[in-house]
Amino acid sequence: MQSVVLKAPRQFDICKRPRPAARDGEVIVKIAATAVCHTDLDMFMGGNGKLQYPIVLGHEATGTISSIADDNTALTVGQKVLINPVLTCGHCDSCMRGLDHLCRNAGLFGREVEGSLNQFVSLDPRYLFPLPDHLPMPEATIIETLATVRHAQERAHLAPGESVVVLGQGTAGLLHTRLAALTGCAPVIAVSRTRWKLDRAISMGARHAVECSAEAAVDEVLRLTGGFGADIVIDTAGGAQTVRAGIDMLRPGGRFCSFSLSHEPIQGVSTFPLYFKEISIIGSRALTPADINASIELVASGKIDVAGFITTTYPLNRTAEAFAEYEGNPSRILRIIIDAESDN
Repeated sequence: MQSVVLKAPRQFDICKRPRPAARDGEVIVKIAATAVCHTDLDMFMGGNGKLQYPIVLGHEATGTISSIADDNTALTVGQKVLINPVLTCGHCDSCMRGLDHLCRNAGLFGREVEGSLNQFVSLDPRYLFPLPDHLPMPEATIIETLATVRHAQERAHLAPGESVVVLGQGTAGLLHTRLAALTGCAPVIAVSRTRWKLDRAISMGARHAVECSAEAAVDEVLRLTGGFGADIVIDTAGGAQTVRAGIDMLRPGGRFCSFSLSHEPIQGVSTFPLYFKEISIIGSRALTPADINASIELVASGKIDVAGFITTTYPLNRTAEAFAEYEGNPSRILRIIIDAESDN
C-alpha cells in the first residue's frame, strides 16, 4: 500500500509498505478520505514537542471495511464507516465511569498510532461507526469535527431562546453557529475578521455577523443583546484576548465555553468578573460515541450541510502540496481533503 510518512517537521516521504493484516478482534479499513485540520498542520510544522517521528498523520477519516477478523462485530465487508480517532485504554477510572473520552491513557489516531494517510489501516471495530450509503465519503469526514462541536454544546446546555456568540468562524465555529441555530438559540452572533466566513455563518443561521476581532466586538455584542450581554459565548479562536473579551460579553450568570485548544497563559485576566457575574467556564474535550451517532444523523438528515466545508482536494501522493497550501493560506481554508482513492 501507499503511505505518507512525516519523517520530521515539513518532511513527508511517500513510500510503499505492506498492507496491514487484520489481527484477532480487528478489522481492516480501506481509507477513502482524510480531512486535514489545524491539529494536523500543527504537527506538520513541528508545533507538538511531544510528537515522535516518524509518524503517519490523519485522524478525521472515512473508509470502507476491507476485511474482518472479529466474529463479534456487526460490521460487514464493503460497509462505509467513520473513524473515531480517540483511542482509549478501557480500564482507567475515567473509562470505568463511562467517560472514555477523558481516558487517562488516551491516544489519538494519527499521533500515538499511525493514522489515515495510509491506504489501509487496522482498527478495533469499536472505533468504527457505520455511515449511510448516500453520504459522500469526503464530506462525511467533517462529521468528526461536528461531533466535538455537539459534545461542547451538550456540556454548555444551550437552550432555545438563549443568545449565543461564536468567536471565530472556521470549520468548528461555523458548525457551532449552525448547531446553535438548529437548537433555537436567538440571536446567534458570529464574530470573525473574515468577511466570507461571516457570509457563510449568516447562511448557516447566524442572525448577526460582526466583522472584527473578539476584543473589538464586545461593545457590538452588548448592543445586539440590548445591553444585557450574551447567555453563552463559545470560543473557537483561542488565546488570552478572546477569553477576556468573551467574559466581558456575557450577562450575569452567563456561560463561557472554551472550545479552542491553546497553551497560551491567560495573563491580565481578573477573576473578579467570575465572582461578580457568577460566570461559568466550561471546558470540552473530544467527543463520545453518542456525539458521533447524533452527528451522523444530523448530516444524513440534511439538517447540517457539510458539502461547503471542503476547500480543495489532493490525492494521497500530493499530501506535501496540500499541507504546504494550508500552511501558506490558513485563513482561506476550511478543510483540505486527502483522497486516498485518487492518483491525480
